[in-house]
Amino acid sequence: MYIGMITCNYFMRIYNYQTPENFSWPVMCAKYREEFKYDDFMKLADEIRKMGYTNLEIWEPTFSYKVYSEEQAVKLAEDLKSMGFETLAYCIGGWGVNDIPDIEAAYRFARALGAKVVTGCILKDGYEKTLAEVERCCKKYDMLYAIENHPEPNFEKPEDIRKAIDEFECIGANLDTGIYNMQGYDVMEAARLLRDKTYHVHFKDTVVGGEGCLPIGDGDAPLAELLRYLRDTDYQYMISVEFEHHEDPAPGLIKSMDYIKNALR
Repeated sequence: MYIGMITCNYFMRIYNYQTPENFSWPVMCAKYREEFKYDDFMKLADEIRKMGYTNLEIWEPTFSYKVYSEEQAVKLAEDLKSMGFETLAYCIGGWGVNDIPDIEAAYRFARALGAKVVTGCILKDGYEKTLAEVERCCKKYDMLYAIENHPEPNFEKPEDIRKAIDEFECIGANLDTGIYNMQGYDVMEAARLLRDKTYHVHFKDTVVGGEGCLPIGDGDAPLAELLRYLRDTDYQYMISVEFEHHEDPAPGLIKSMDYIKNALR
């Protein structure tokens, strides 16, 4: 398994960690696409690499297929490799039936990055059509898709995700530990149910019934147990640390890496 992080951890960086009044997630995403340039991404990647992370999940607004060319994606992959990054994944946020026309472009871009897994949530309404296009692109570009559990109206329940992924060859699960824990689901039970088709993990700590995420180890999700379970069952994909914080997340991300190293000793 590969320990990495998602660039979404830095979602407030575009605002210099000053949360605006009436904060809007879509507005923030649009601001990233418009203002966060190639050099900004490379500066961020350098900071991440210096924390000891060698794998990276690129969150689409920070390096978007809607903004950059496939040639620029190839260049980014080369630049990241020269920094010491080994494995990349691409997170598109989420898709529904209205996004079907965009799916192939995202896959071409992810392939240019050298990513093997695309991640994101999926709206349940009309999912058969959405996932049919995802599956077609997975096969065409030799990639996988990992459905992230998100609150309804997206796929949320482990049983619903299991049923959906069983209908397709190249589509599996992205286990978001923090969301399940926060909602009161049994994280380990979900991990066991989805294990054979888990292609990505959003490794997030939370408190049952709480809001927001914490540095790994500061919440009550069973993350040390999960790490050892994944290691012992020969999990072959990325464990992507997720710590979305309105202030600079770097201290929490460093603490999270230390926790992971200690848990795996």
